[in-house]
Amino acid sequence: MHFSPPYVLAFDLGTTACKGVLVDSEGVLIDKMTQEYPSITLKSGYLEQNPLVWWDSIKTISSRFLRKIDSKDIGGLGFCGTMASALPVDKRGEPLRNAILYADMRGVNYTNKLIKEFDAKDIYTLTGNPISPVYSLSKWMWIKENEPNIFKNTFKFIQSKDFLVLKLTGEITTDFVDSSATMAFDVTKRKWAGEILSFCGIPLDKLPEPQPSINIAGELTSKSAQEIGLKRGLPVIVGCGDTAALLAGSRAVNSECGTVYLGAAAEIDLTTERPMFNTQSMIPVRCHAIPNKWFNSASAMTSGTALKWFVKQFCRPESYREMDRKANRIPIGSGGLIFLPYLSGERMPIWDPYARGAFIGVNTASSKAHFYRSILEGVAFSLKSIFEIYRDMNVQFEEISVSGGGAESILWKQIVIDVLGLKCYELAEPKEATSLGVALYISTALNNKKISRDILDKFVKTKGLLVPNKKNTLIYDKFYQIYKECYPALVKIMHELA
Repeated sequence: MHFSPPYVLAFDLGTTACKGVLVDSEGVLIDKMTQEYPSITLKSGYLEQNPLVWWDSIKTISSRFLRKIDSKDIGGLGFCGTMASALPVDKRGEPLRNAILYADMRGVNYTNKLIKEFDAKDIYTLTGNPISPVYSLSKWMWIKENEPNIFKNTFKFIQSKDFLVLKLTGEITTDFVDSSATMAFDVTKRKWAGEILSFCGIPLDKLPEPQPSINIAGELTSKSAQEIGLKRGLPVIVGCGDTAALLAGSRAVNSECGTVYLGAAAEIDLTTERPMFNTQSMIPVRCHAIPNKWFNSASAMTSGTALKWFVKQFCRPESYREMDRKANRIPIGSGGLIFLPYLSGERMPIWDPYARGAFIGVNTASSKAHFYRSILEGVAFSLKSIFEIYRDMNVQFEEISVSGGGAESILWKQIVIDVLGLKCYELAEPKEATSLGVALYISTALNNKKISRDILDKFVKTKGLLVPNKKNTLIYDKFYQIYKECYPALVKIMHELA
């Protein structure tokens, strides 16, 4: 097959791994690779990562891609990454500690301080975020109080993709997308929220100046070019938080089309033409990588993480595919077994950092396959609870896609479609949707073009339409009603155990 340079290198820094894609100028996916890396769990509720594992993953993936093409034919590169983390760097750009990740709940006491000072709805309509320890602000506050020397020596707090841009170009920057996931950024005016930062004791000069995701952040320095094996002077885009890339890579770039993401977390995301707030359910509002647009990102905390935990602990040496085959023989409802996917607390729709996971309805007939299927169904039910909030906001999805690694499971994808009762177009590369979104952004930046239908068709390909089984949807509706009763019945016990 003939490929058309210039090529772009696009990377998605996830919670458990970095995904990289090599794409040509016609949007053809030439190669892809996933490089896993470890996280650090110091104790319950804590989750960190050494930022150098991100850098090592970029070098590993790039070296593989360079076996297929000449480095002089690469036109540019860029990144997206998990949002709402906290990484302090000094004036030399060196990390002062591990990055604290979004799923880390250590900042819960600091969010309580915010709740006493500010009206939760005011924080939400200003920053697009409900008050939660998920977001970067509470992590910055924790570092300030618990690691004062690190805070004193912090030049800037940055995000995961910002660290890699810094390593490659020497520039410290961030974008509007990541800034809007900190709980300290005005999502309407697109500037840092001074009153909140002042109350929390976070100096404005410790934060980078945000700019559009599709801007060129800088060029590869001689040192970084030599270390990574690419040519000096290669343009690097500012990049974005991962959900903004996912929306482009799953064709969800207007308000009629949403995407269901099945990754480490599960979410339903929607691009909007203006900030769309809901002060009752508080679906997070983010600035988009696409100019003059925003998006809603309604995320449950745990989906793929729960499945990975279960397979690792109880199913080895069986693979996901083998467990899918066994679970496919289990009737809908998993033999009366319901799973609450709250292994790390929960975001939407309950916003409870002390929520805990549960299997309800275990009996002597419950097998591994029953438990496995109940996890797939439990995540689908959590997505339905999010979908109902969108419906209450009068959102009418005309199209929807399922993206992320979980979309490679035919069984899981069909369960989600049946539970939601929605038609879904199949992405040709659902697992690489986020990386392809970055590739699309790099291409538009290099060519100074807007995101058009032609560019979407070129970079994001589909392979058909999936429809829900109406009979299954009716059965799932009954189990979903039971699912909704489980958390209120157990919340007191969960909090006592936590």
